[in-house]
Amino acid sequence: MSRLLRLSLLIGFCGLLSSCLSYQVRFDKAVAAAAGKFDNPTGAWKGTWKSNWNGHEGPLWCIISETPGKPGFYDFRYRAGWGILQFGNYVHTLEVAKAPDGSFGLNGKMELPKLIGTHSLEGSVNKDAFEAKYKSDKGDHGIMSLRRPPMKKEALPAPAAK
Repeated sequence: MSRLLRLSLLIGFCGLLSSCLSYQVRFDKAVAAAAGKFDNPTGAWKGTWKSNWNGHEGPLWCIISETPGKPGFYDFRYRAGWGILQFGNYVHTLEVAKAPDGSFGLNGKMELPKLIGTHSLEGSVNKDAFEAKYKSDKGDHGIMSLRRPPMKKEALPAPAAK
């Protein structure tokens, strides 16, 4: 293997590792920020996706945050897995409507790279669950099911002094 090829592979691996670590840092911060409250869908969510089209499935992570300067809109930042791969870091901005039961309805579209196509999403988020159906203009369709992950023990706030 030539030195140039090895160097290229090393740079690519470092870039992928950096992307994964950066997402994990944001995810851990979102877990801590949303702990014990629910007045909007913000925070970290972890679960699975499953294609009803081809049977593929894998882990799914999502960080939901308010879209700066757009009241009522939220950014959904996804990372997905399939086999040993983790991919994504796609941001999907959706208008979110609060329902009478306190949940938040989701409905929107997201442009992904050409091979993946445009995905539409329809679902809801409540204090415990994020459930949605997705559909691609390339034929894929399936479900996403996520829950709020527990806070890591080291992320718990120190008890107040008496």
